[in-house]
Amino acid sequence: MSIRRSLELLYLDLWDALRPPGFDIMLLVVAAMGGALSVLQPISSPAAALGPGFTFSPESLALFVTTIYIAIRASSDLVNIVQGGIMQVYMSYPISRRAVAAVLYITRSLLPAAMLLGVPAIVTAIMLYPVVLRGPAQYAAMWASYLVQSQLYGTVFLLLASRFRSTGTAIIASISFYFGYVALSGVLYLIGLLDNIQSLVNASNSMGFYFDVYYGLTGQAVSAWQYLVVPLSYAVLLGLYFYYFERRFEPT
Repeated sequence: MSIRRSLELLYLDLWDALRPPGFDIMLLVVAAMGGALSVLQPISSPAAALGPGFTFSPESLALFVTTIYIAIRASSDLVNIVQGGIMQVYMSYPISRRAVAAVLYITRSLLPAAMLLGVPAIVTAIMLYPVVLRGPAQYAAMWASYLVQSQLYGTVFLLLASRFRSTGTAIIASISFYFGYVALSGVLYLIGLLDNIQSLVNASNSMGFYFDVYYGLTGQAVSAWQYLVVPLSYAVLLGLYFYYFERRFEPT
């Protein structure tokens, strides 16, 4: 019974989370971007087709679009369903708070990111099919690394939105976190490069999971700890999101 009710809630909330025209426009933007950028420069390996090492990477730019979209929609939507009393309706379903939290995570972060990142990846694979077919597992690994990175951001946005009860504050906090995270990574990389401190360069790269995966797939040296920074951070943040929703979150 609880599984069926959870699926019903998932279906209902998904319609609200992906309602047009905003999401449809974003899908068209990332699709066109993937098609255009995939033919701007020669690419010879599956990992490089989505790799951040190139000046124009369809998936890197799609990650930016996806992150900003989730920051705005996840934050504002979660605040709005609380303020509009919809959250109390969700909580009235005969399912646990954990199940409600899982539904909101899937509809507000996971599925939008998978679709927005998936469309340019599919378009790029079609445009560069001779290259992608040389190593589809590498291509899929690169795509998954972007998805994991997006979910690191998404869990933070949901945590911030569940904490703040103002739409504007939640959006500003979410976007500020994202740009602060990117800025910190850039500063670490710049200092490490200028002062020849490889540990700072590695720390900067580890903040972008797709960098480490790309370097590993292309045969460059990557320490084991670098692969763990983003996935572990994501796992911890997701655990905190579920804990807060179950123990501290008030739906009014």
